[in-house]
Amino acid sequence: MDVTELRIELRKLLIAAKVYQIFADVLAVFGICLFAYIYLAHFKDNPFAALQDPFFVVTILVPFIPAAVMAYLASDKRRKIRTLLEQNVK
Repeated sequence: MDVTELRIELRKLLIAAKVYQIFADVLAVFGICLFAYIYLAHFKDNPFAALQDPFFVVTILVPFIPAAVMAYLASDKRRKIRTLLEQNVK
């Protein structure tokens, strides 16, 4: 692979990784807000009832799934960058 082609590919991967990470961060903040809304809507009368309700597990996990997916995609792009750099250093 030519040096200019490598630079272009690395730049594309780096920009994609940064965009995915920004979206992951935004979705994580949105997930926190959604979690707080769901928690307060269902458990505001008795906060300890959340520990006995299996719905609480869903309340914790579901709002953060999109953020986790975007973070995984960003990690995958960074892994590809690392692989390309290691292949071309040799």
